[in-house]
Amino acid sequence: MLRVSLAPIAALLVICSLSAAAVPAAGGTVQAGPDCGFPYTAQDATGADVTVEERPDRIVVLGASTAQTVWDLDAADRVVGAPVDTTTSYLEGIEDREDVFREDRFTVNQEAVVELDADVVLAPNVIPDETVASLRDANQTVYKFRFGTSLEFIAGKTAETGRLIGACEAATGTNEAFNATIEEVEDGTDDYDSPRVMYFTDNVTAGGGTFVHSLLTTAGGTNVAAENGVQGYGEINEEALVEWNPEVIVVSGVEGGVPDTPAYRETYAVQNDQVVTVDANYVSQPGPRVLIALQTMADAFANATVEGQATPTPSPTATATDGGEPTETANGDGAGFGFAVALVALLSVARFARRR
Repeated sequence: MLRVSLAPIAALLVICSLSAAAVPAAGGTVQAGPDCGFPYTAQDATGADVTVEERPDRIVVLGASTAQTVWDLDAADRVVGAPVDTTTSYLEGIEDREDVFREDRFTVNQEAVVELDADVVLAPNVIPDETVASLRDANQTVYKFRFGTSLEFIAGKTAETGRLIGACEAATGTNEAFNATIEEVEDGTDDYDSPRVMYFTDNVTAGGGTFVHSLLTTAGGTNVAAENGVQGYGEINEEALVEWNPEVIVVSGVEGGVPDTPAYRETYAVQNDQVVTVDANYVSQPGPRVLIALQTMADAFANATVEGQATPTPSPTATATDGGEPTETANGDGAGFGFAVALVALLSVARFARRR
């Protein structure tokens, strides 16, 4: 089965993510340029004008992707509350933060948030407006991010986060590395035929208008669900699966794999061992580390065969591993990110050159 080694990619990207060009958030009011002073006011997803009076020393994050972004802006030391569970376990030191969710893992523990007395509370779009309003009634400064379905949205969210927490320089460097890597991936897709791909997680696939669709197509794949009219996320119908006949199946998870049914066994992807696993946290969380999932997909698509095509010689970037679990690298102090960005670019050029 096709497997891609993530350790070197993960290490490089985590280093790069400590660096940071302010990119306008989708529908946001983030200020560009060097000004990162306070007080700062911006309109959030609820339509409220949220004012952060001074650089926050105490930050609460109410979502895994928001936590990931703050970590990658080298501001983890200022986070006092966050979701502490499997969705954030890859973030160094997360276990030392106050867990701000109840046991059901869906409901915010508002009492815990209020007790933390944060300077700003950062909420992803999935947090209900009612929860945001309730926290504001308790004198909490809450900024709710907008909903996004694209890689461009992530860059905007990173810039917006940097402005809200006083980490503009880090956000600028992170976005420069982020956008450069996307451009390199897109340039590399010219070197191989686009395989028909399908995303799989718990018998659900991603169609058009989804964040995962943006990843699949940027990596050079043709999303069979979207091509067949699926919008949003939907349950996989095995009759449709046989008709779609994906050449690569992207599985969200750690171990990977698809159901052992006649319909799946009949697909070109399963018959040719072209099922690739991406880390569930990276592929589902719109944060800077989504690049790890993106490059995993791009490498898999580049090395995949398509119907009527001879088997290509695998590139050195595709190697066998025990499980495809990315290796996390601890955040540093942000020094030396220029070298890391240059190294990522050098490795990308070398990888794409091998395909020509």
